Parts: sequence; C-alpha cells; structure tokens
Amino acid sequence: MRDGKFTPNDNGSVIRMLSGKYARCNRGRNRILLGAVILSIVTLTMVFGISYGRIRGEELRAVRQAGTAASGMIPDADSSQYAEVRSLGYISEAGRSVTVGEARKADEQTAEDTGNLCVIRWLDRDAWEEMASPAYTEIRGSYPQKEQEIMLSVRTLKSLGIDSPEQGMQISLKVFIGLFRTETETFQLSGWFTDHSEDAEEASPGYISRAKLESWGYDPDMAANILFRQSDGMDWREAEERLYEDVPMKDSAQKITVSDTYAYEAVNEMTGGYGMAEFGALVILSGMFFLIHNVMQISMTGDVRQMGLLNVIGTTEKQIRRIYYGQLFRVLIPGVTGGVLLSAGALLFLLPRILGDQYLNRYGGSEGFQIFRPGILAMSVLFAVLLLFISSSGVIRKAARESCAETVHYTGLEKKRRSRKGREKKTRDRKYRRRSPGGEILFMAWQNLTRYRGRFILTIFSLFLGAEAFLGAVVVTDGSDYVHVIEQRPDFLIAGQFGNPGQESGYGKEYQSRDAGEDPMLTEGDNIFLLYDNDYDEFSPISREVREQLLGLDGVERDRSYIMEGAYMTATLSRKGIRPVVTDPDILITEEEPEKGSVGYSYSDNTEWVESSDVDVIQILSDQEIRELKSYVEKNSLPVDLDSLENGTGVLILHDHRLSREQEKMAEESVGEPVYFTALCSREEALERNRTILEEGGYEEEYKGENSEIFRLSGYLDNRGEGFPKIRQTWHGSEANLYFLISEKGFEKLPTEKKTLYMELNVEREKEPRIKSQITEIISRENERRAGMTGTGFDENTGEAGIFCISRTDLMAEAAAQIRGSRMILGSIGVMLLAAGFTNYLNVMITGILSRRRELKVMESIGMTGKQKRAMFLAEGGCYCLLTAVLMLTAGSGILHLIRRYMEERLSYFQYQYPYVWTLVMLAGLTGICLLVPEIIRRVPFQGKDPGGGCSRYSPVP
Repeated sequence: MRDGKFTPNDNGSVIRMLSGKYARCNRGRNRILLGAVILSIVTLTMVFGISYGRIRGEELRAVRQAGTAASGMIPDADSSQYAEVRSLGYISEAGRSVTVGEARKADEQTAEDTGNLCVIRWLDRDAWEEMASPAYTEIRGSYPQKEQEIMLSVRTLKSLGIDSPEQGMQISLKVFIGLFRTETETFQLSGWFTDHSEDAEEASPGYISRAKLESWGYDPDMAANILFRQSDGMDWREAEERLYEDVPMKDSAQKITVSDTYAYEAVNEMTGGYGMAEFGALVILSGMFFLIHNVMQISMTGDVRQMGLLNVIGTTEKQIRRIYYGQLFRVLIPGVTGGVLLSAGALLFLLPRILGDQYLNRYGGSEGFQIFRPGILAMSVLFAVLLLFISSSGVIRKAARESCAETVHYTGLEKKRRSRKGREKKTRDRKYRRRSPGGEILFMAWQNLTRYRGRFILTIFSLFLGAEAFLGAVVVTDGSDYVHVIEQRPDFLIAGQFGNPGQESGYGKEYQSRDAGEDPMLTEGDNIFLLYDNDYDEFSPISREVREQLLGLDGVERDRSYIMEGAYMTATLSRKGIRPVVTDPDILITEEEPEKGSVGYSYSDNTEWVESSDVDVIQILSDQEIRELKSYVEKNSLPVDLDSLENGTGVLILHDHRLSREQEKMAEESVGEPVYFTALCSREEALERNRTILEEGGYEEEYKGENSEIFRLSGYLDNRGEGFPKIRQTWHGSEANLYFLISEKGFEKLPTEKKTLYMELNVEREKEPRIKSQITEIISRENERRAGMTGTGFDENTGEAGIFCISRTDLMAEAAAQIRGSRMILGSIGVMLLAAGFTNYLNVMITGILSRRRELKVMESIGMTGKQKRAMFLAEGGCYCLLTAVLMLTAGSGILHLIRRYMEERLSYFQYQYPYVWTLVMLAGLTGICLLVPEIIRRVPFQGKDPGGGCSRYSPVP
C-alpha cells in the first residue's frame, strides 16, 4: 500500500504487460482515441497549412504582379533618413533604389520600333533580396558586383534576340541618363530572371552595380529612394502616420507613400484581418481540444475504477502512472505517425501541385508556393500530445491519490447534499409519477445525460463550437469569394484609350490583364497621352454618336447604367491655391515676384496666378454624389467648403493621396482661393497653331481658348481617406494633372460643352452575349474612323485616341483559374472542419455508450429489449442533436451576424448570405449519426467485458 507499507515493485516487464492488457481491454475506446489523435493532427496541419498556403499564394501573386514586395517608398532620401527607417521596430525590411533612366539597343536612335528595352536601376543588397527577388522566378546568376555587369529580365533578353543567355556574354545598350545625357555601354551579363509584372506603362527593370552607378555621378548616400515594408499586422495609415512622426522630411514636398503589405491584404481577403484570424485559430484549437478531451472524460469512470483496484495489491502512484501512460503511448505512437504521414503527403505532394498551377498559372506557376510547413506540423503534433496527456492527467491523479474504496466505487457523479424534506419529496415524485413505456425510455435517456451534468454541458458546447466553426468558415469564405470582386464591376466599362497614341493599343486595352480588384481608371500616366494629337476642345473620349448607339442597344438598362460627363481644360490658380500640389520647393517658399518669361505666370488684381502644367480633368458630380461627399466631410470635420461646390461657385480638387503632411496643412489654408479655367482651342486652331510652329517657329497667343469666370477653391480631398464615398473617376492617379470636381450649376459657367468621359453599362442577363457582340462592333467601327482621321499635331498620321471596353464576363473568364484555386483552398479548410465536427459527435456517442457497458448489461438482465435499447440511444443522440441545433439557430446566428458586420467593415466587396444549406447539412449529419450509432453498438458483444472498460466483469486485471 502507500506511505511505505509495501516495498515498491519496479518490475518493468510487469508494467509493460499490464499496459498491454489494459490497451487490449480498452480496444474500443482506444481506437476512437487513435482516430481522434490522427484527425487532430491532420486537421490542425491541414487547416493552418492550407490557410498559410492561401495567404502565401495571394501574397506571391500580388508581389509578382506588382514587380516588388515593397509596400512603401520615401523618395530622394539621404543616408540619415535611411538609417532612421532601418532603426524603426515596425519596419521589417528596408533597402535603397536609384532609377537612372531607360535603355535601348545601342544601334537605335529612337524607340519607335521596339520601344525602351528596360529601365536601368540600382538596388542595394537588402532591396534586391527582400523587395525585388521575391517578385521574380527562375533567377539565374547573381546581382551585379563589378562596374560593367548587368542583370536583365528574360523579356528584355528576348527583345535583344537572345533566347539562350549565358553569364558573361556581352550586352550593348544605349542608356538615357536623366533628361539630357546619353551613354553607350557594353555590359557583361551577370544573371537573368523572369518577371511577371503587368505594369503596362514601364519596361522591365535592368539592374546595375553600385560602382557603375557612381561612375555616372550618382551618390546613393545623398539621394536614393528608400523602399520598405512595414510589419504585416500594421495597416498603411498607421505606418504612414508613425513614419511622418519618426523620420524628419528634407522639405515640405518630400512625402511618404505607403500601402498595405501584400500579406496584410491577403489576410484581410481571407479572414477580414488578423483579429478574425486569431479568433478563428482559437476556435479551431478549442475544437481539437474537445475532440480528444471528450473521449477521455466520458471514459474516465471506468479508468478510475481500473487503476484504483491496483492500489489494493500495493501498486504505487509512480507505477500507476507508468501503466496508464504505457497504454496511452500505444495509441499515441501510431496516431502521431499516421497523422504526420497523411498531413505531409497531402501538403507536400498533392495540394501544391494542384493549387499552385491553378492559383499562380499567370505568375510563374507554383515555384515558391508552399503549403507544407514543418513548424506547423510540429506544433500540431505537440498540441495533440499535450492535449492527450492533459486530458488523462485527471484520471491518473484521481486513481493514484484517492483511497481504494473511493476509486473502486467511483461513478463520476458529484455528491449533493439534500435536506430530508427534499429527499422525501423527490421520492414521492418518483414513486407516484406514472409514464408510458416510451416516456420511460425518454426519461431514462435524459437521466443518462444529465446525471453527468458538467460533462453533458461541455459536450453540447463542444459540438456547437465545432458546428459554428464550420458555418463561420463557410460565411467568411463564401462572402469573400473573388467572384464578388468581379461582380461589383459593371457588365461593360467603356472609356478612351490612355497610353500609346491612337487606335486600340493603349493602356485601357492592356488593363484587362490586370487584377480585377484594381481601379481600372487608376494610372500614373498623364493626360498628354490621352490627348496626344487630340488637344482641342471638340475632342470627347466617347463621342455623342457612340454614346447614343450604346445606350440605344436593346437590353441596356439605362437606370442601372452610369454616364460620366465633364471636360478637359487648363486650370489657373492663385499661388496659395496651387502650393499643396507643387513639388518644386522654390515655388513653395519664395514670395518674390517670378522672373519674366516664366511659363504659366500672369497678374491680375494683385493676384499671383500659376497655370497648371498640363491639361486637367473637370468631372461633373451628380446631386447624390455631392450629398455623399457632404456627409463624409461633416462626419470627419474636414476643412472643405462643399456649399460653394453645390451652388456652382466653387470647385473641388480630388487627389490620390499625393499630399505630404506639410502639404495637407497648406491645403487647409487654400480653401477660398481663386481659380479659373481656360478652354482648349478648336480643332482648326490646333491645326493652324502647329502649322505656324513648324513653318515660322512662333507661337500665337490667340490660339488659346476662352477663360471662364473665377471660381472659389472649395478645398482638397483625398480619395484614399478612410470611409471615402464611392466616387467613380475617369483616368486619374497622375501627379502631373489636377482632377477637379464641379456641380452641374458650376459647369454651366464654363466656356465649353460637356464631353462623355466614361460609361458603365448594365444589361439584361439573357441578352448580354448579343449586346457584347454589338458593343464590340460599334467600338471597332469608331476606332477605324478615328484611326483614319488626320492628326492635329506634328505627326498627322496618328489619328484620334480610340475607345476600349472591359467586359465583366471576360474578367470572370480570366480569373477562373484563380477563383477555382481559391475555392479549392477554402473548401479544403471547410471539409476538415466539417469532418472534425462530425467525428467529435460520433466519438461522444460511441464512447458514452461503451463506458456504460455494465449498466446496459444489467438493463438487459431485467428485461430491456434490443429495440428499447436502440430507442434510448436514439433519444440520447436526439437530445444532443436538438440542443446543438437550438444553439446553432440562436446564439450561432448571432455569432454569424457579428462575423458579417466585422467582414463588411473590412472588405468592401463582402457579401453575406446565411448558410441555410450547410446548416441543414450539419443537422442532417448529426441526425444520421444518431441513427447510425445504435446499429453499430448493437453489434458490439458485452459478454465478458467489464462495464467500466475492463476485461472481466469481476476484475480489471486479467
């Protein structure tokens, strides 16, 4: 016995024998436990591995598409600023970059035939390794170190006629350094790579060494762009705010550009944010905890009795622990082995091959795409092992520390003190309450469940948690499906080409290969490309004739379509009004009168005027859009005068987050400053103007258009501001242009006519294929007509800029592989959660029945029939199913509603739909298990089996 009354027996062979016997006697429970361990490891590894893979896949796709892993930049920074950025704890990576200029073939004088081959850049080691190389695949060789070394993309090499590159081969290029310097260089190829960037406005990069950069007169320590990536858990607004506080700017024009990291965006798209991801991880871990814990706790009664009987023959606490743990190891070793093999096989070989090709087929395939993470597998195994031993610790502690009498007669029921009066009342109630046979079966089933009240409540909660985890995953995955991104697009988007001049080769055409989630009208190009040889007042991106033809098509729903109107004019503002968007520090700080001959300066009524450097956009807002802007401005207390905009006396400047902190302060001071607009000259005047320039070398002022009356500047608004209303824009994003918003009343005061800048058409679904064909035909005819027009510029053969169309069905077709990959990934997670939930319920039912074998044998001996026994099992399962269903439909619905609110705040395209079908599937599955378990148990013989889990009805020891 204990306390030294017997000498401990440390016979290892006896302990191993007893462990083996107990394991064989508990075969039913241990098989269930083995399945639970395997399923826990596989579920945790698969769910977290697939989630990581999906996030990594989205991140890789975005990085490769953008051509960089950087999420922010500080332009023209010196070494002190660079050192400050690198010292910040919330900046994970930082590097420097210098863009020198563009390069062409050494024997070419112009870029008319092949265009620019590449953009010459220098990167430091950190920028190359952390920012650039993750965006490339098939990297061969190394980054340039010697002065004449260069690294080029496969696309550039093919443009040079090189299909089989070799390290050290000679490459001759003409490099345009800055605006006025050209160098012809012969480089040695140090390496090459495959890029996947879809930036239509920039050639692929070519990288040079620092020695070469310095030989051209550049000093990156004095001026270089700092590329950085903030911590993945920090959004761009917080990062930008903190950077402005921590990094001193050189001047008011230097500004910090930050966006969310691609990993942050991927987590947002999948779960709505890191908060929801952490909550989901906690729910999944809790589900796995209950999966194993329920099996151990339900079978604990028999285990305590078994272990307690060993105390009678003098077994010590240490020996009891070794016997019990020996039994568990016989479950744990094959369970861990099976779980590891299944998880590794699926995540190493099966899913990456399928999902990588589906997910990244346009961005280099599955290279770099990994779902299997050894760390995740190791943590899953550790979690399952710890959980098994933690769940069994209560059994061992009770069996080893309590007296023999207490353990042998242990039932798992808590002793409750009742008054004598209470006991007499309960006895009278039981004595005189009559029930039908069916009612008696229901009563017995309910008593079987509620006598272990804590275990019953915990089991119900675990079943509810598993079901809710699955339904929550369904809501999040269905609501954030990439299809919803495309569905928010109009059926057809139509706008003028922006990029290469003339016909159908412009930027708009190439947009169709960009991510459908991007703003189709966002570009860094300026209007000089759209208005190239079209800079006259009559030009409209979409002519009135084409507009009416499109709107007149049978099936076009005018009330659901959108027409944007406005004009292209030249703006002239006061110096104070234009200061926020001027990047030349001298203009910002000087108060002296500008020099004679300075372009764009004139004087009137002591006002110092500054003319915009390019043609600007003036977009007419609808009344509804103005109301939305007013609500946004009032809510955020912004210094903007929208009353003047609404009554037609003011205009608003909309920008793409282009102001630095100092410039934002200037923007506040600019409200109320004067601005007027000048119409472009007519087509005839444009032809005459250019003819005069060519023949006489002069420029006549009379070719300028008419000036408008003076408006009031209502202020500046940032379209990337948090909560900014959805205001559609035509081409925007360039820092060379100003983008004005004006009301209908205000536009009537301008000396020009309305132009159609942009159209969105929504059509009847069944007529869409025919309408698509008709739109294509109309645009093709219009582009042919425009291509045949005589240009108004120096090149008379360019014609007018054409029109392009983006079809939502085309976007859907292009994104089909990505959508399939995303659904397969998220569907795999859902399947694993569903399997875990059903397995938990099945384990609870079977383990609960197996743990009551003595009780069932006694009931059979006093006349309980097999039919009555099955009915009791069905009633018990029905109680679990009914209570779980009630929780799912009440508390569960509330949880799903909270998930909906959270996701709608995080994702603008999230669409909530209650998972009615999957709720019915869950309930049907639980009901099916209720019906199945009695049939399984009916075939389990109870003769010769210990009702508490032992091998004999008399003793737990063979």
